[in-house]
This record gives sequence, C-alpha cells and structure tokens, in this order.
Amino acid sequence: MSVNSSLNHLQAASVAGLSSSTRTVERAGAIAGLAGGIAMAIVGAMISFAIQESIWQTPKEIAAFLFGQAAAATPGFDAAPVIVGSLLHLALSALFGIGYALLISRVLRITTEYGAPVVGGLVYGLAIWLVAYFVVVPLLNPALLDAYAPSFIIQNLVYGTVVGLVYMVARPETYIYFVRPVRPSAPSTSAE
Repeated sequence: MSVNSSLNHLQAASVAGLSSSTRTVERAGAIAGLAGGIAMAIVGAMISFAIQESIWQTPKEIAAFLFGQAAAATPGFDAAPVIVGSLLHLALSALFGIGYALLISRVLRITTEYGAPVVGGLVYGLAIWLVAYFVVVPLLNPALLDAYAPSFIIQNLVYGTVVGLVYMVARPETYIYFVRPVRPSAPSTSAE
C-alpha cells in the first residue's frame, strides 16, 4: 500500500467516523440540557419553598400556555398542569441543551478543557434568561412574569452551569476536528 493510499484510507476513516461523533454532540447536549432542567426545577422549588410560595406554581404557570390561566390560578397541586408543565420544561431544557452543544462545539469550537464549557454555560443561561424574560415570556405567557424575578435569574444561571458541567463530562473531547478528504495527487511523471 502506497503512502498516498494509506493517507487517503486514514482520512476516509476519519470522515466516516465523523457522523457518529457529530451525533454525540447533540446527544451530550440533550443529556446536559435535561440535567440542567432538573437542577433548575429543584432550585426553583427550593426558592419557592423558602419564600413560602407553592412549589407547584411554576409548572402550572408553564402549563397555562396550553391550559389557560385557570391552571395557574388553582391553588396547590393539580396533576395535569403540573405534569404537562414539567414535561414542557424538560423538553425545552433538552432543546436548549442541544443548542448549547452546537454553539460550543460547532460554532465557537470551544475546548472542553479548563472549565470553558462551565463559563460558557453560565453566559448561555444568562442569555436565555434575558431573551425569555424580556422578549418571549411577555409575548407568549405574561403570567410567568409574576414569578419572582431574582429566582428566575438564579434558576437560569444554575441551568447554564449544570449544562456546562454535564456537557464537559458527556463530551470530553478537547477539540472537534473536521477532516476534509484529500484529493489523490496526480502520478508523478518526472524521471529520476
């Protein structure tokens, strides 16, 4: 086997292996997003308990998007809105986790060393809060603006930090390399 064909074979194997590696980015992002969403919900429940509010209020307010404002107005635990609100929260958390993974790995190509994903996650969580609190929530579900604003900031910062930590563990490659196939060189016609 010549050197050129060996290199071409190695590069073809690297390119072929890239498809499973790129799926790992999305999978790791979804896992990190779910972990961040669970951490966010736990911190939100703890803060609600500490300020003597219902721990079920936030999931019910999320579900109000589908059930109407009556779901959020019901006191205490109401199974359907709490379950639907929690599932919506986790689905959005996974989607935002995938967005984080694509941003970190493909757009910015940030290394997973030195805690860079954690800092990136912290900034990502803050960016989500800014867009959600000032743009999306007022348009889609203004009832969520009644939520304790500092709690919402803290929850988003926890979300981003946990997403960064879990992503760093779930996707430990330091850099993602994109290998482009090399065209075979023309045979040499020089006489030696």
